[in-house]
Amino acid sequence: MGRKIGLALGSGGARGLSEIGVLLWLKENNVEISCISGCSMGSIIGAFSCVGFTPEHLKKTALDIKWTDIIRYLRLSFSSSSIFNWSRISRFLKENLGDKRIEDMNIPFGCVAADINSGQEVVFKRGKIVTAISASSCIPGVFPPVEIMDRLLVDGELVNPVPIDIAFELGADFVIGVNTCRSLHGRDLYSKTHENSFVKKMDDWFGEMLEKAPTPVAEFYNKLPHPDYDLFDHRGRRFYDVITDSLAIVSSRILDFKRQFAGPHFMVHPDVGAYKNFDFDSAEKIIDLGYKAADEAGLEILNFVSGK
Repeated sequence: MGRKIGLALGSGGARGLSEIGVLLWLKENNVEISCISGCSMGSIIGAFSCVGFTPEHLKKTALDIKWTDIIRYLRLSFSSSSIFNWSRISRFLKENLGDKRIEDMNIPFGCVAADINSGQEVVFKRGKIVTAISASSCIPGVFPPVEIMDRLLVDGELVNPVPIDIAFELGADFVIGVNTCRSLHGRDLYSKTHENSFVKKMDDWFGEMLEKAPTPVAEFYNKLPHPDYDLFDHRGRRFYDVITDSLAIVSSRILDFKRQFAGPHFMVHPDVGAYKNFDFDSAEKIIDLGYKAADEAGLEILNFVSGK
């Protein structure tokens, strides 16, 4: 009986789209995946893959999303618990995944979330897919926690950013991990931002909308301080940048710790550290970086899965 290869897909928001590139490379090179574990964006991509969506379909879906679509999905929550509401994203997930359950997937799947009250890791191997991946993906402060059986669950990045151990629990003998978290290195956290980043486009769009408003409102907006998008430093950070960069610190520490206990695994590191969590309008570049990372490590991956 052949060895079972598991895939552990990490968190990272838009950076997680690079995992689609890795999936494309694995398919092209006939690497059969027996199970998938995921965290945050990795849980979403993993769930779609386990249900039966091909890497090509996932890539097309990602490329079809325009930055104006992202604004439509990121509905302001107007609550004290988060910036954005998850309802429209949940609707998108349900439109594609329906009411399917994890135990009915084509291949075994699991994802992780964090209990914000106890700090415990919560692993989903059963139950409704959309509920599980929503809990795994809700960045605390950015999206509201998901309440399940009196537990408030948030982004699994807080406890297990690349859940290699869960892939072993699902039956894998060897695991390929994809780390799309931002590292602690200055090049990643403080690099020059992209001129056409989603955040800048959203800010420009919001300004254009307000300029159509009555003159006093437009004048007030134009007097507000706006970040210098040419320099990505603490002065240009938004509230959600502070949150996601803080998660990067947590993720790096956790990955360093868990590496000591992981079984036989190979980690792919797409060079996506300069991208932010909401840079979905850079999908093509990010996916290509995932493919490139897998291709550059191709011989090592093939040797690893064959046991050489």
